[in-house]
Amino acid sequence: MITEIHDPAQFGRVEDGARFLFTIQVPDVDRVCNELEIRGVTLLNGPITRPWGRRTACFADPDGHIWEIAQVL
Repeated sequence: MITEIHDPAQFGRVEDGARFLFTIQVPDVDRVCNELEIRGVTLLNGPITRPWGRRTACFADPDGHIWEIAQVL
């Protein structure tokens, strides 16, 4: 049996967007957002009060991974 070696398949490019979202639950989203902004982090959205009982905000880390901070209301 002959096995061929192939180059790895291309998955997605960073420019194609996020494939997953990391979520961290915090007691006070607004306080955490203020701290992030003081440290130079640009929020992608939020804080937003969601109809399902959460207050959330998102930002991207330097590698482009999306992080959500969430507060249970």
